[in-house]
Amino acid sequence: MPNRKAEDIMIREVVTFTPETDLYEAMSVLLSRRISGASVVDSAGILVGVLSEKDCLRVISGELFERLPEGRVGDYMSRDLVTVSPSTSLFDIVALFLNRPIRRLPVVDEDARLVGQISRRDVLWAIESMREHYLYPKQEHELDTKDDGPGGVSSAMKKARRL
Repeated sequence: MPNRKAEDIMIREVVTFTPETDLYEAMSVLLSRRISGASVVDSAGILVGVLSEKDCLRVISGELFERLPEGRVGDYMSRDLVTVSPSTSLFDIVALFLNRPIRRLPVVDEDARLVGQISRRDVLWAIESMREHYLYPKQEHELDTKDDGPGGVSSAMKKARRL
């Protein structure tokens, strides 16, 4: 199977927050978009953190439900970042997902600017695509699959019998 790179499978248009985004606004976006987290970037597009559902849960549980905390994304985001470059191989990406408790990998360029994101599901899609392409490559001469009518044998079946 040919190896793919991060740039081949990453999502380029990702949901992002700034450190100044209101925490509850960010939580609302995560819920409405049905995503488990998003990258946090500064005004230059530089990745500075990630806000996950887990970060949001920590906020709520930390207050012991006595009062709901106020704050901004920058107050609660994770700063210990695991990132990949656009040239990172699919095999290295899989290894990161297997060895780290993460659900998404921000893809950053050499200046630490966010250029995309890869989720576990994106990797599964890439593997499935590679598998289908490898196992079932397009034939130069596709068989005619036109049906010969009810109860009839398709042209493809007839050609297969002749082989």
